[in-house]
Amino acid sequence: MVLLYSRLNHYGLDDDVNMSEVRKKIEKENLKFGEYARRGDAKAISGLYTDGASLLPYGMKSIDGRKAIEQFWGGVIKGMGLKDAILKTVDLAGSGDIMTERGEYVLKLEAAGKATEDK
Repeated sequence: MVLLYSRLNHYGLDDDVNMSEVRKKIEKENLKFGEYARRGDAKAISGLYTDGASLLPYGMKSIDGRKAIEQFWGGVIKGMGLKDAILKTVDLAGSGDIMTERGEYVLKLEAAGKATEDK
């Protein structure tokens, strides 16, 4: 599970939008994430994050900023053999222009000829 903090204006939305609009935008970005993972494009994946975003992988220190996030996903693509990613929004909360998303993921990996999934 990863918590992602994001500003609504990153999604092209105003502060006064309803949560269903925000959820639709985030779900669209989640589909793009999977597309970019299948292409092996860490730079495109990092472009889905705001400049000040923080990635909070389980059991690791916070990865802060778009460049560090690009390096992280580049390492997952090359080192762990990321082949696909499926992201699902479970909860969405926030007010003003700050949102918190809690979700589930499946990362499809293939390293040394062995396919695995991380959930």
